[in-house]
Amino acid sequence: MKRWVLAFVLLLTSPAWAQISSQFFGDHVIFPTTPWPSTFNVQFSSWRSVSSNVKWSDINTAPGVYNWTYLDQWLATAQEYDQSVLYTFYYTPAWASQCPLCICNSGNQLPGGCYPPNDLNADGSGTDLYLKNFITALMQHVGPGKIKYIEIWNEPNIPAEYMGTVQQLVTMARDVRTVARSYDPNIQIISPPETGDGPNSSEMQYLASYLSAGGGAYVDIIGLHGYVLNPEDIITRVNNTMIVMQQYGQNGKPVYITEGSWCASHPCNAIPPPSNQQPGFIFRHYLSILSTPVQKFYMYAFDSSQEGNFWSIVGGILTPNATAYQLFYSWLVGSNMTQPCQAQSGSSSIWSCNFTESQGTQAEAIWDTALAYGKTITVTVPSQYVQYLDLYGHAYPIKNHQLQIGYTPIWLENSTGPRDMQY
Repeated sequence: MKRWVLAFVLLLTSPAWAQISSQFFGDHVIFPTTPWPSTFNVQFSSWRSVSSNVKWSDINTAPGVYNWTYLDQWLATAQEYDQSVLYTFYYTPAWASQCPLCICNSGNQLPGGCYPPNDLNADGSGTDLYLKNFITALMQHVGPGKIKYIEIWNEPNIPAEYMGTVQQLVTMARDVRTVARSYDPNIQIISPPETGDGPNSSEMQYLASYLSAGGGAYVDIIGLHGYVLNPEDIITRVNNTMIVMQQYGQNGKPVYITEGSWCASHPCNAIPPPSNQQPGFIFRHYLSILSTPVQKFYMYAFDSSQEGNFWSIVGGILTPNATAYQLFYSWLVGSNMTQPCQAQSGSSSIWSCNFTESQGTQAEAIWDTALAYGKTITVTVPSQYVQYLDLYGHAYPIKNHQLQIGYTPIWLENSTGPRDMQY
């Protein structure tokens, strides 16, 4: 029965057959010394503030004292390159924290920030004046229109990030929304984004607890995080999100993945994929998310070597991950996904999805989820396809309707264009 309900939800909300917009693509830039991605033709529509030294505790250093230096720089850069801003509200200043000396995030950040403010009780009651004062100061400083989204906290299902109650989080969402909307009626509030939980990190139990406590009334968008060990696993997590949303009357709201990549240092402390596998992982991840109702995905991060890894800080150059992104971004934006990515009939490991490109070309992405990197198998493809493109900027003819596929998706097309054909 649950499977039938899920199919019904996705039928109503799936973006398949819809045009893929540039607005789907979000990003993180962490260091102010990093060149802005747009200057290297790494295009994206929205920047998220996590890891960029503009947390509540970074700005509100003492009661009534605010340091806007970094935030002003980020906002100015995003405005210059026409990107919207998602500001993540989280991390209580030690002077306002319920546990100012407590270690948070394994000691990687200043103490006390993962605890709620000390004027907010466990049941959600209290003045919450410290939060209200900060959001008031934030909105007065930036003015309307500079911040498009405010996200409530970061990964609250992980104790290293949040040690408060769900009721406190609901109150914080209510107060952020009330104050921010009084200055900018168009600002949108994103729910606390959990990373997935349960035995395989695909359940959304924390989201259910937040919505059951009434938190849905104070958010416009449902957020989650998309760190996965296998790219296609994100589909299950999003499907479970849709089930929870329907259960609590939230299924009409947009869904954003506000952070995600392969699951490396955080939250699962795994080893990143080898560098030669990373472009294929990234493409599969994007294709999988596009096959769900998610409307925006913020990749983490342009200048992180652990996840994303688009910019080499040491070398001062784009990595192969970034050049692969530039290619598949050009294939996807403006295209219509006519069949979402899924295992092909009769195979559990060969995945494919279909597109109509902006100029009318029919296309298909295809790969094998079971093969190790470097291994291939021969498959027969529909006779309409005459060439395929890889993530290295090459185009190859398809001969006798057969080709080899592997870990990294290739892009089939039913016509040849001004490509770099390799024979």
